[in-house]
Amino acid sequence: MRKSSVTARSHSGACRCEICGDNRPFELPKDLYERFIHGEVVIFAGAGVSTENHAVYPYTLYQEVCGELDIRPEERPAFPDVMTKYCSQPDGRANLLRKIKDRLEYVRSFPELYRRATRFHSELSTLSVVEEIVTTNWDSYFEDECGATPFVTAEDFAFWKVPGRKVLKIHGSVDSYGSIVATREDYNLCEQRLTTGVLGSTLRMLLATKTIVYIGFSFSDDDFIHLQSALVAEMKGLCPQSYIVTLDHSSDARFRERNLTPIYTDGTHFVSEVKKLFVSKRQLLGDERYIGVSKFLRKILKAHDQLSDIDPQRFPDVVFGMSYQDGFIHALERILALRHTGYYSHACNPIKMAKFYIDTLGPEKLKSRKYHDAAYAEGYGDGLLFFIADDDLRDMFPMYFAFGESKVIRSLRDYQRALRRAPRVSPRKHAFAKRLIHEHNTEAGFVLHHTPFLL
Repeated sequence: MRKSSVTARSHSGACRCEICGDNRPFELPKDLYERFIHGEVVIFAGAGVSTENHAVYPYTLYQEVCGELDIRPEERPAFPDVMTKYCSQPDGRANLLRKIKDRLEYVRSFPELYRRATRFHSELSTLSVVEEIVTTNWDSYFEDECGATPFVTAEDFAFWKVPGRKVLKIHGSVDSYGSIVATREDYNLCEQRLTTGVLGSTLRMLLATKTIVYIGFSFSDDDFIHLQSALVAEMKGLCPQSYIVTLDHSSDARFRERNLTPIYTDGTHFVSEVKKLFVSKRQLLGDERYIGVSKFLRKILKAHDQLSDIDPQRFPDVVFGMSYQDGFIHALERILALRHTGYYSHACNPIKMAKFYIDTLGPEKLKSRKYHDAAYAEGYGDGLLFFIADDDLRDMFPMYFAFGESKVIRSLRDYQRALRRAPRVSPRKHAFAKRLIHEHNTEAGFVLHHTPFLL
C-alpha cells in the first residue's frame, strides 16, 4: 500500500540532545492517516511517555524497588512480582503507594522535570482528532495536560458517552489509591476485569472499532506482553491493524507476529509530525497560533485599562467599546484556557463559532436593541477570527469599537474622536448608552463590565 510521507528530514542533521536525539524520520502509513482523519485512532500509552524514562528520573520505580530489595539486575523478575515482594513486607502496600506519590510530587515540584514528564501529553493535547486514550500509567497527566476525563472504576463508565476526551486508566489512578494495579494479585484481578465487566467491554469495543497506536511500551515489558496478548486473544483476531511507536528495532519480528506494525521514532516526535501533516492540509491549526494570542491579549488588556479613564457620563458610548473589548478578551482567554483540550485547534470549531457570533448572534442583539450585547458578540467573534488569522492579517485587527464607523479604529486617539461623533453618527445607540449609564449611576473611573453571558 502506498504510504504518505510525514517527514523527509535527515536524522543526521537533527538535534542529538537527550530530548530530541530519538526524533527519527518515519513514514505514516496512509491507512493510519485516514483513521486519524476520521477520529478512529486510540492512543494506548505506557510508562515510557511519563515519569518512567531516563529523561525525567535517573532510575525507574522498578529499579528503585529492586535496589531496596537487593534484587540483582540480571535476575530481572517481572514488575508485578517485584511489587508483590515489596508489598509482602510490613506496611509494604502503604509504603509503595507513598513511594509512587512521592515520585510524582517530586516531578511536579520541579517545572523542568514536569515539562519533561509531560512532553508527550502536551504535544498530544492539541491533536483534537484523538478523543480516546487508554493508559497503564497512574499519574494524572492526561487529565491535567489533555483535558481528558478519567475512567477508572465501573461506576465511571455510566458517563462514557458524555462528549469530550476520555482516558481509560486500566491500572488505576494516583487520585484513587485503592485502584492502583501493581502486585501480581492486582494484575490477576485486572485481567478478570478486562475479560468481564464494563471495563473489559469498553476496551473490547475500542479494539474492535478503532485503530490502536501503542506508545511508551517495549517488548521487554512483561506488562505490555501480557496485556497485549490477552486483548488480542479476547478479540479472536477481529481487531483492526494496530501500530506501535517504538525505538526497539530488535523486536521487529515479534511485533509483527502480534499484528503490530512498528513505527520507529520517539513517541512525542510521532505526534508532532502527525500534527504537522494535518496543519499542512489545513485540517488543524498549528500550535504557534496560541503564541500570538497571548501577545495580543496583553495588548488589548492594556487598551481596556485605558478606556476605564474615559468619563462614561461625558462619553456614554464608551460602554460599547468596553463591551467589544470584553468579548475579544473573553474569546482569547477561553482559547488559551481550552488549549489543552484541542477544541480550538480543530479548524472547524473556531470558524463555526465566529460565524455564529458575527452573523447570527450579533444581528439578533441589534434587532432586539441590546446594543451592548451586540458589541460584545462582535468582539467575541473578532477574537475567534484573530486566532484563525495568519500573522500578517492579525496586525489589521482593531482593539476599539464604535457603532457607525466605516474605518477600523486602531488608536486611542481615533477612538476618542469616534466617541465625540457618536451622538450624531448613531443617535439611537447613543441614547441607549445614556440610559444604561444612568441606570447604573456610573461615575468617571468606573465602567460597566460585560460578563461572558448573553441572555
